[in-house]
Amino acid sequence: MSEKKYRRVEIVAGPRGWGGPLIIEPRPGKDLIYSVTGGGIHPVAQHIADLTGGTPFDGFRSKRDFDEIAVAVIDCGGTARVGVYPMKGVLTVDIYPTKPSGPLFRFIKEDNFVSGVGPDQVRLLDGEGEELSGVVAEETAAASDGAEPVAEATAAPPNEPKPAAPPPVEEGEAQDKKKGFLGRLFGR
Repeated sequence: MSEKKYRRVEIVAGPRGWGGPLIIEPRPGKDLIYSVTGGGIHPVAQHIADLTGGTPFDGFRSKRDFDEIAVAVIDCGGTARVGVYPMKGVLTVDIYPTKPSGPLFRFIKEDNFVSGVGPDQVRLLDGEGEELSGVVAEETAAASDGAEPVAEATAAPPNEPKPAAPPPVEEGEAQDKKKGFLGRLFGR
């Protein structure tokens, strides 16, 4: 087992941005800095990972459970991704200066979303002597499911209506085969 140290960062809205500030605080089992920008790990996601000790992860090429994500970094102008992660209770950072919009706008709140973010909007909170640490191993990831959340944000209220179903499957494909980004998100 190796020990990994985590640190907290504060992320504020950039120029013309909205929301926040968010406090990102990875922990064992919830340390993914989830980049959903379509071009690998976005520089903002990498910067957050470097400062926090979190694990950068390309959410466009592969999928992980929402409860493993410390923060999702997106590049959405205001339709689907901008609301999906807040709806699922995941802190969300948009590199574009968007405001709540789209069909899931009701899930986007100042305490779970911040936009217009560049590297200058990410600030390390923990000093050298105040680092958060935890043992990173498969056993602790499984054991941390019952741990209390450490992020300073709240998930969307459970009584909110569910989002619309993903788009229909193209002709000729099996109806049960999930496809694309929305299929991976809603196909659980």
